[in-house]
Amino acid sequence: MIKYIFSFILLSSLQFTTLDAAVSILGSTDAAICYNHAKLGYSSRSSINTCLKSLSERSSSGRTYYATRVNLGIIYNNGLKPNLALEQFEMTILNESVKAETLLNQGNSLYLLKDFNGALKKYNDALDLGINDISAVYYNKGLVFEKLGNTEEAVLFYKKAISLNPKLMSIFDKRVELNQS
Repeated sequence: MIKYIFSFILLSSLQFTTLDAAVSILGSTDAAICYNHAKLGYSSRSSINTCLKSLSERSSSGRTYYATRVNLGIIYNNGLKPNLALEQFEMTILNESVKAETLLNQGNSLYLLKDFNGALKKYNDALDLGINDISAVYYNKGLVFEKLGNTEEAVLFYKKAISLNPKLMSIFDKRVELNQS
């Protein structure tokens, strides 16, 4: 496992994970489609339009409205548009039902903007609020520490993330494969 972690760390192009950072919406509505697109890492114009259509519908209220805003922000982050993502997260930060996920995703936006200390603060705030997917926070903190040049701390957080979510190992395997090709 250490071999994979160090191989991974040598890669220069790293992306944060949104594993379970998308806010669940069930059903076949546009809001549910927006959720699936965020969860699957989509960033297309059609994904954005689906989310915006859901937000314009009168039936989109309460938790669904805020969850869709978070998911739209994730899609913007996926498309490397962190400033647009932050606009969405600002509209959701006061809603307690999505606050921890909002903080995690704000951290991801700040990571993309290379505000690594700001990202760490948001990740820690998400942990303090009891975010469901702690492994995503640990993984992303590993990325931040790596960018800050603290390899030892990065490895520590990568190990914590993998111990909580062994599926993360596939991300390391894919990165190693890409590095070898």
